[in-house]
Amino acid sequence: MNKAHPKKVGKGGEAADLLQEELRRMKELAARAQADLQNARMRAEKEAHDIRRFAAEGMLIRLLPTLDNFQRAIRHCPPELKSHEWVRGMMSVEQELMRQLEAVGFKRMELLGQSIDPQKHEVLLSGPGENGKVIEVLEDGYELHGKVLRAAKVKVGSGEVPQSVQGS
Repeated sequence: MNKAHPKKVGKGGEAADLLQEELRRMKELAARAQADLQNARMRAEKEAHDIRRFAAEGMLIRLLPTLDNFQRAIRHCPPELKSHEWVRGMMSVEQELMRQLEAVGFKRMELLGQSIDPQKHEVLLSGPGENGKVIEVLEDGYELHGKVLRAAKVKVGSGEVPQSVQGS
């Protein structure tokens, strides 16, 4: 005889009580299983979302030196060539490239004047200027969806007053 589902019970009410209790336990078990399934689905969706969101991370990190060189070449273009149609075309390509990268969550960090943050700054030099503040960005830092891909290489203020201010 199955103890969970007795076939013969002395009183009809006792059998009904046992069945009600068994039904309650089964409903509780089903509700827990459904909640576990829902939680697993939500975790899987979040993981898939994160994978899609950061799928480009490795590729972008590998492209950073190329992007730096492209931007450096444009910045160091001789003034007499800046009006040349080919140079203007390259400047437009750089602007469009940055717009497209920003559209997928990639962006250059604006750090000038900010206090030092070891997550965002790699301090290479110091010089006259406000103590602990970025006074020059030597190499841009970038983020993808707010996550730092590369810290910026910066020069920070040492707290000394710049000579141009001292002489005034």
